[in-house]
Amino acid sequence: MQRFSGPLLLAMIRRLGLDLIAPVICGGLLTLGFAPFGYWPLTLLSLIGLVALWWHASIGRAAGRGFIFGLGYFGTGLYWPYVAIHSFGHAPAPLAGGLIALLVAYLALYPAMVGALAGATRRVPRPIWALVLVPGFWLLSELARGRVGTGMPWLSLGYSLIDSPASKLAPVIGVYGLSLVLVVAAGVLCLLFAGTLASRVLAAFLIALTPVALWAVPAPGHWTRPAGRALSASIVQGDFGEAIKTQPSSLSLELSRYEKLTAHTNADLVIWPETALPVPADRIRPYLNHLGAMARSKQQTILTGTLVPHHQTYYNAVISLGKGHGHYYKRHLVPFGEYYPVPDFVKHWMDALKIRYGGLAFGPQKQAPIHVDGVDIGVSICFEDVFPREIAKALPAASILVNVTNDAWFAGTIGPAQHLQIARMRALEAGRPMLRAANTGISAIIGYAGHARQTTPQFKVATLNSPKVQPREGMTPFVALGNAPFWWASGLITFVGLIGACIIRRRHR
Repeated sequence: MQRFSGPLLLAMIRRLGLDLIAPVICGGLLTLGFAPFGYWPLTLLSLIGLVALWWHASIGRAAGRGFIFGLGYFGTGLYWPYVAIHSFGHAPAPLAGGLIALLVAYLALYPAMVGALAGATRRVPRPIWALVLVPGFWLLSELARGRVGTGMPWLSLGYSLIDSPASKLAPVIGVYGLSLVLVVAAGVLCLLFAGTLASRVLAAFLIALTPVALWAVPAPGHWTRPAGRALSASIVQGDFGEAIKTQPSSLSLELSRYEKLTAHTNADLVIWPETALPVPADRIRPYLNHLGAMARSKQQTILTGTLVPHHQTYYNAVISLGKGHGHYYKRHLVPFGEYYPVPDFVKHWMDALKIRYGGLAFGPQKQAPIHVDGVDIGVSICFEDVFPREIAKALPAASILVNVTNDAWFAGTIGPAQHLQIARMRALEAGRPMLRAANTGISAIIGYAGHARQTTPQFKVATLNSPKVQPREGMTPFVALGNAPFWWASGLITFVGLIGACIIRRRHR
């Protein structure tokens, strides 16, 4: 019995490490590749570990390892909605924690799906498996994660490459294409260390080819070009924490602060954050008329977030005051924040527990850009910039992008830094400058190449001024084609890969 128990115990420990400890460490390591950390090589290292864990694993074991990896990935990178649900939504701590646990478990199903497909096709020749099938499965999972339900594409792998040499690929292939590049790179390095001699030669060739391929890709400025005269712009950050923002006693202070900060700038375009005016616009009409007159006297346009009445509810809106004209109503609302996709009886139960929930109206899918001094402005509100397709709806007409947000909901967490990273990717994909106004930060002026030229600190009253924001026209390849090629490619890879795996399995039998 002693001769048997020793090796058995070692085998159990080894299996426990491979099935639980290693995947969760790899998943947690992945978070360090995103903002605010920015150690993108760790993203690649994490994926190498994941591909290695799937290398010879069965369907069930590979799916399990993928799920545990997902728990580490999303549990460390996407914990921060708890602050909004508990601290500001007033949900009891166990309920808020349970909701976040459910969210993390749901998102972990996507790496689990990739693992199951990787396990099902493990008999396919290693180079095809590592360089085509696994990257194709991952691509399909990220595309699906951005579409299923309302979509939750936060922490797509490609965002970690925004400050890497590979970022110049974003105008061509977008964030999902960058995710694909990362998983292919992980497969190449696994082949280099664990493949056959032929596989290692292929991997070495691909590694040597990488610098040449990156050099051959045009710089981001190649795809779009300057259009018309530049605008001067000011971004106003009022810094009202969520605990006081919606208090009636704070309204006069909010209105006064934004007006005073705006009075000190003569910029063509002044941008206030999401719901900078936290009351319905029809209730402060004299104030808005006064602002409009002040802006017109300076040949200025003010874009401000507010609420616009719509039947029995409201739009989360951006309206223009002064010289410009137009408005934008948010069309992609945040589930469990701006609306609750639950039956009415659940809402009655939430009322009884005094749990706050939103019920905003969805804006029309087709909306004209806001027009400022001959320039079309493509506006998005908060969470909408997470979706490339939402930003693309304003293109190619819009020559400047604007995002207004209120990340005070996630104060003190890594969420706002991740959100800025996402906004930078949208600017890079579109080849357009983006002006980002955040209530408590991080506000930013982002260039068309995705660089944050100016940023504000969080939790400070601040104004960003840029004397020259150059509009740009034209379409990047990604804007022109969107994600349709990736849907087709990943679907075909998955279908052909599973068919091929079935044929190989029959031959083995």
